[in-house]
Amino acid sequence: MEHETFGKIVAALRREQIDFATGRRWSQQKLAEETGLTKRIVSKIERGRQARLEGEVLQNLARAFELTSLERREFFGLASQSADEAVVRADLDHREVFEKAWVSLSAIGLPAFLMDTFGNILGINRAMIAFHGCSMAQLSEAKTTAEGVNLMGMLFAPDATLRRVLGNGWHSNAMTVMRQWRAMTLRYRHTERFRRLFALLSVFPDFSIFWSASRERPQDVTSRLRSHIYTHRVHGPVGYTVFTDVSLSDRGDLYLSAYVPQDRNTIELFQRLSVGSQQALPLANWP
Repeated sequence: MEHETFGKIVAALRREQIDFATGRRWSQQKLAEETGLTKRIVSKIERGRQARLEGEVLQNLARAFELTSLERREFFGLASQSADEAVVRADLDHREVFEKAWVSLSAIGLPAFLMDTFGNILGINRAMIAFHGCSMAQLSEAKTTAEGVNLMGMLFAPDATLRRVLGNGWHSNAMTVMRQWRAMTLRYRHTERFRRLFALLSVFPDFSIFWSASRERPQDVTSRLRSHIYTHRVHGPVGYTVFTDVSLSDRGDLYLSAYVPQDRNTIELFQRLSVGSQQALPLANWP
């Protein structure tokens, strides 16, 4: 990634921090104090004028921003001088990447969905639709909202169907998804697209609360695996682990998530939901 773009990401991460002594966002001077750097160096980093970004500097920035291990991995990777397009082979067509992910989504005999790095749901299989009790009318309505068919919107909108059916599992689902979303979107925090989506999601009161709370981590986030045990409003007690596969492309990553049952009742439930065609339903557009 070019130094100028990385600098914009650092500036965006700085502005996310709040100085509780003043109630204001961190200034460059505050970041300098937290990292042991000079304000001049911080300014040069944010403007993309710092030629060398040594490991200690990056570690101090990651520590100051309180990044999780997943976020730190992304952050250190962004500091390299390789452009985003250089991460994958030049002959790798993003359409081919999408097609393979889509075929997998349609073939999985478990509740599953495919999303992009912003959390936009590109497709969902029939088992997932049945599990969450979403009607075609509700999915069509989600397409007309300002944020579109976005996982964060479907979780945090006060009247969302997903929020209702998750029952007492909503809180743990919302927090783990928020932490994953922070890592997924880190490289795009400086973009207008992210700022626009963030503003739309911030209309939902719980989104802002969970965004802030997700930084106060009692435990580090080192894996994309998420396990949930709760009482579903429709299906009763369920237990499953969310396994997520990441497909790389020059147009951004694709995330294919499947729910793997943890107990006999959930195994039998998912088997019933998976009877018949699992052909995926397309939702959001990509790229």
